[in-house]
Amino acid sequence: MQFSTFKYITQISILSCLLCACSSSETTNREYTYFGGEIVNPNSNYVILSKGYDYRDTILLDKNNRFLHKIENLEDGLYSFKHNPENQVVLLEKGDSVLIRLNTLEFDESLVFTGEGARKNNFLIDMFLQNEIERRRLKRTGFRLSPSYFKRNEDSLLNNKLLTFEKLINKSQLSNLAKKLTQASFIFDYYTRHEIYFNSRYEMGGLEATTQLSTSFFSYRNQINFNDDELKRLYSYNRFLNYYFANASLSNYANQLLQYNDHAGSTIYKLDLIDSIIKHPYIKNSLCRRVTTDFLLDSQSNSESNMVLKHYLGVSSNKRSKKELRRLARSISKLRPNNIIPNQDLISSNGELVKLSSLFNKPITALYFWSMESKEHYIRAHKKAAYLKALYPGIDFIAVNTDDDQTKNWLKTIKRHHYDLEYEFEFKYPKCSSEELVIHYRNKVILVNQDGRIINPNTDLFASIFEKQLMQYTQLASLEN
Repeated sequence: MQFSTFKYITQISILSCLLCACSSSETTNREYTYFGGEIVNPNSNYVILSKGYDYRDTILLDKNNRFLHKIENLEDGLYSFKHNPENQVVLLEKGDSVLIRLNTLEFDESLVFTGEGARKNNFLIDMFLQNEIERRRLKRTGFRLSPSYFKRNEDSLLNNKLLTFEKLINKSQLSNLAKKLTQASFIFDYYTRHEIYFNSRYEMGGLEATTQLSTSFFSYRNQINFNDDELKRLYSYNRFLNYYFANASLSNYANQLLQYNDHAGSTIYKLDLIDSIIKHPYIKNSLCRRVTTDFLLDSQSNSESNMVLKHYLGVSSNKRSKKELRRLARSISKLRPNNIIPNQDLISSNGELVKLSSLFNKPITALYFWSMESKEHYIRAHKKAAYLKALYPGIDFIAVNTDDDQTKNWLKTIKRHHYDLEYEFEFKYPKCSSEELVIHYRNKVILVNQDGRIINPNTDLFASIFEKQLMQYTQLASLEN
């Protein structure tokens, strides 16, 4: 949706005046911090501002889709603001008056900050977008470059960002915290690319393929603070830590093969490595949770899952995450091939309550999932399902909506797009059903047979191998019949 420059400036001016009117009497003592703005094409009537488990506020939008939030005794640092399903960070310091404006159709690309504290935040979002562009470019060709050429290219990009950073600090009176965070936003992305380069080499030829990388290639590793409290919510910092520990465990693991000789063992080794290096509870718990979650979602064995989970429970101190991962492991164990799929309550397009088990009328049924919060995905998913249905008439493709309390909008959506209403359903209890069926990524498909037994609990609708899997399962079903 396009808006004229005049309209944009007018709306920002109105918001700025509103902010000044609310805060003018308090600007001098800087005891209060303001966070506000406007959401174009909102997905809900609120924004959530949070700082981990320490701080969380739900801020309602007014009738013009604007909001203004006053914070007393703010703790300086990175905060996350979320407008479902997207989120982004904002750097807030005591006395800031930060306004945002964004269009949900292009969340990150349209995000603009104004007001006191805007420059540092516009720099952060600019670096975030620039880093994304450069990473996509690297995926196409960059990781096939020689080590020397790769490093020369990355050093050049880094120098350009350093010049931009110098301009920022020369024009703005930034605090030491703001300088540190804005610089870290691109420095750690630079480090991460070197880690990804190592990983790509390893995937192509094992550890031998990484021997061309000199110690100077990773000289930055000696400068890393793995327990930096001020960076703990910075995306580029956490992304670097994920890749670093993946690579460090690969390198060190080669010398530990007798003790750790499988995927479960290597994951336990990685958890131990994180535990030995990171002492900061938040950082350690976040990393260990991610490592363990990834293993559980990929694991094909309940015994291995239980072994890794038990080790995770020993190194993590986050009670909430422990509870969530225990529940995740239980759900995954019920979704193994040949198990009966957990029966769920669904609502049909004509408003009837039906059981999932009543829908398995063909030798194979493919369940795929979607949300109205991701329009591009659900349009692609339905097109792909329609294409596959024409190729494989012996398979039913059933679309299940996962949105909470959105029945009216769901019905409008499926009717507006002229989807086949016979194969459209929504969860009656979305949160519970999503947890039981372990819907952790949007492309997930669960394949079941006519008896409701699981054929494949976790395949990908858009993966290149998916059609081959359907062909294989169809042939097996024909032989069984």
